[in-house]
Amino acid sequence: MLQRIKLMPDYSCYPLWDRDDGGDVEPWELPLSEATIERLLNWQKIYDGIIDWDDPAAAGFASVQEEIVFEREGISLWLQLQKELGDEYEIVYFSQFQQRVVSHLDELEEIVILQKAEIA
Repeated sequence: MLQRIKLMPDYSCYPLWDRDDGGDVEPWELPLSEATIERLLNWQKIYDGIIDWDDPAAAGFASVQEEIVFEREGISLWLQLQKELGDEYEIVYFSQFQQRVVSHLDELEEIVILQKAEIA
């Protein structure tokens, strides 16, 4: 049976979600390399760092550049998860830029263009 996983950061949670039951998934429950697990945890730690629990409504990255770097790492992690988990898993990605779930890389084309424009 195909296991459906969503890569999406959320505050104080693991960034992997079971798309069928909605709960977050501990990365070491999946057949992932230690390097990928470490990257996932570091990516989540960055996201946890953008919230001020005294003023949660003000959460956000300090700059567009930081948000671009975060999004790029998310996309890279998404591709790595697909590679490591293979055909037994369906991995989708929640894009912070588009504020929606994407299931194919070509859905992110406008993000890539935006990233290039922001860096130039």
